[in-house]
Amino acid sequence: MSDNSDNVLDAAEVREGIIINTSDGTIIRYGRARVTRKWVAGAAAALAIVALTTGISVLVAKQYQQQTVVFDMKGTIDLFMQQSAKQALDENTAKAMTTRFNNALKESLNAWQQSHDALVLVPPAVVMPQRDITREIQADIAQRMQGTP
Repeated sequence: MSDNSDNVLDAAEVREGIIINTSDGTIIRYGRARVTRKWVAGAAAALAIVALTTGISVLVAKQYQQQTVVFDMKGTIDLFMQQSAKQALDENTAKAMTTRFNNALKESLNAWQQSHDALVLVPPAVVMPQRDITREIQADIAQRMQGTP
């Protein structure tokens, strides 16, 4: 600090920083903060860690997110009803066929859901277009119906 009586500091002294010795012996330092390479490296490492953990979180979330598909259950049941109405069946045979159809429908949907780890919804329950598995399930139901006596 300059030794002039007005305690006026010039620009060079302010740029370098000022040290004030108080009457009780405490030293107070004022001046611009100096950014060290260690501080910059630490900040860069912290940002890298945050970016890495964010990326890992996104990958894990995508890995465990279930796929959503649609199945037209109403259309499938209506199709079965139309096909069975065309056949001349007695009441017991019609009941047995309906039971076989219901069992085949449940088994087919459960098997598909488990093998694909997907969430199966009916079309009115979704807003955005999703993969439609109706034909796959109907084909599987037909195979199951033929295989059951």
